[in-house]
Amino acid sequence: MVWTSRFLPSPAVRHWLLRILTVAVVGIFIYQFGKVARQIDWPHFWQSLGRPGNWRYLTAALVLMPVNWLLETRKWQLLLLPFLDWPFAKVFRATLAGVSVSAATPNRVGEIGGRMLLARREEWPAVVASSLLGSLCQWVAFLLLAWPALVLTVGRLPRFDLPFSYWWLLPLGPLAVAIAAAGGKPLLLRIVNWTEGRLVGDATGLRESLTNVKLSLMSRASVYATLRFLVYCVQLYLLLHFFGLGLPLIGGLAGIMAIYLVQAGIPLPPGLNLVTRTELGLLLWSAGPEGAVAVLAAYTALFGVNVLLPAVPGYWLIVRKNYV
Repeated sequence: MVWTSRFLPSPAVRHWLLRILTVAVVGIFIYQFGKVARQIDWPHFWQSLGRPGNWRYLTAALVLMPVNWLLETRKWQLLLLPFLDWPFAKVFRATLAGVSVSAATPNRVGEIGGRMLLARREEWPAVVASSLLGSLCQWVAFLLLAWPALVLTVGRLPRFDLPFSYWWLLPLGPLAVAIAAAGGKPLLLRIVNWTEGRLVGDATGLRESLTNVKLSLMSRASVYATLRFLVYCVQLYLLLHFFGLGLPLIGGLAGIMAIYLVQAGIPLPPGLNLVTRTELGLLLWSAGPEGAVAVLAAYTALFGVNVLLPAVPGYWLIVRKNYV
């Protein structure tokens, strides 16, 4: 299972390309970090921090950040096992490298590329395949948790009247999961067969590894994906409280899940033309001007906590591999 050589430059050229890529990604990260720092309303932040006992919400959100990425690491390690027997520490380092590159790319599309930077060239197909399987598991969490939250939340909006009962939409999420469970592996095998001779040379090893990915393994990985999604939602819930927007637990978490699913690519019904998380939050929670500040601050802070902070050691790992 090797990449065909006609698509790859010489080792010396690859070495310098990786160095240039590393410098470019670090530069973009510094820009992103400065951009986020400028977006934060610092007077509002210090005012929120000064409220009695309010520091506990921020501390809890920070403590949950490593839990978030440890769950992601364990999920990916399970899915990587049929392809590569990496120890947990190595999977964790590659996960952080993926976070670092994703922080500098739109919609975090660079996560797989960052993971590949800490793998050998012959391991790249396994990294890509297992990461794609991980994305499928994450969608299991979205469809089982966020889809019902979206359907119920939108159906209860006073300014959005559905022309039909929304209850029949609830089974569509589990149905999509069942379809993916039945047809996901055959589809991936078709993709592997197509790439053989085009992007990769002999894909026999990759094909055999995919056959070892059983439904039980995907189910176990989906449990970790679900736990990680819950951790993310709780983090945002805590940060909203920190910045002054107190929400009921169930309703608040349901709204957060619904917004995340919308941002992940589920199209909204006609008439609900909202494209940003802040606007969706204001609609769902009927927040006034102060609430708008809290919603924007919470999402900005969550990006800093969950992406920018773990990206720092991820960049160090990439630089160490390519320069040391």
